[in-house]
Amino acid sequence: MAVDINTLPDVAKKALQQFKEFQITDFNDSGANGYVMIGRHDVLCKDVAIKIYFHDKDEIDQEPAIIATLNHENVLKVFDARKVEEDCSFYMMQVANGGDLFKFLEKYHLSIILGHKLLCQLLSGLSALHCDKKKLVHRDLKPENLLIHNDSIVIADFGSVRQVDEATGQAPASELSILYRPPEAFGNTAFFDFSSDVYQAGIIGYLLFGGSLNNDLLMHLSKKELKILDKVKATGDDYEISVFIDSCIEKKTRSGKLLNWNSIPFYVPKKVKRVLNAAVSGHGKRYQNVSEFLSELAKIKADIPNWMSSKGNYELRNWKGNDYLLEENKGQVILKKRKHTAKTFRIDNSVKAASYAQAYDLLKKKFGLP
Repeated sequence: MAVDINTLPDVAKKALQQFKEFQITDFNDSGANGYVMIGRHDVLCKDVAIKIYFHDKDEIDQEPAIIATLNHENVLKVFDARKVEEDCSFYMMQVANGGDLFKFLEKYHLSIILGHKLLCQLLSGLSALHCDKKKLVHRDLKPENLLIHNDSIVIADFGSVRQVDEATGQAPASELSILYRPPEAFGNTAFFDFSSDVYQAGIIGYLLFGGSLNNDLLMHLSKKELKILDKVKATGDDYEISVFIDSCIEKKTRSGKLLNWNSIPFYVPKKVKRVLNAAVSGHGKRYQNVSEFLSELAKIKADIPNWMSSKGNYELRNWKGNDYLLEENKGQVILKKRKHTAKTFRIDNSVKAASYAQAYDLLKKKFGLP
């Protein structure tokens, strides 16, 4: 459907004036830091997206141009990057056919093997940003900024990308996406380095393996904090309310209590949780670079059972040549089994339990699951 150009913001119109060969078909203004235009590039003969983003007037803005030189399958390809105004720039990129990771996780239940694969792809893409020639930190890794293209994960949204200082190995902290902000990115001495991106990738891994993180900030406040918030609302303005809520999130982040590890499904092995937990530890205690994180993921890959949620039940695929299905039946959890190449499951009466977790424990002992 055609977009009425006259209804677009002025910066979007200015960006379009620089690309006569771009035919806009869709416009999205729901982002926190800019706009996205999707359309057809007549010269490239492919669908592309133009991401417009805002920044400080005196902010160095060469990073999108550097990103445009990257050529990695897990980094969204940028075809061009230009300035619109002193405080506004844009880059043109490929369109991902699977949408963003946030919507992908809402739509699909991922198997453990797929979660592991996507996390490794994310870290591989990060290594391209972090390499000695680029020395870039993303600073805003979250599901909405990661896209799925041809069943692979690709890093996108480069408006927060910055080069680290050669002397300190650090970049200024980003104040975006507070739930994904690492502990060192708070306070007067806030900064970001390569391990800060690792922290954010660790949270993504937590989500890929089934962990839960509510985007509603109020859901992370304690009952006591909610009562205090009511008092702040009675006397303060929106800024004071925001500052108080942020301070509560900062407290949980610094104490390592933001993530609820019990929300990860029971079938995810403890060794996976240990690796993820190490990735989101305090600064200096977590993996210092993506190579360390990837190395630990490689160590546990070989014997990860391929569990996934399936229509409210739980299926283990191709474990030593068999598939297993835990299914609720008349108030009991029963086990079904089949050869991996077979079409239908048959009941295995050796496992019956009152809950999925109990059935899993029995199955774990019976078949030597990690």
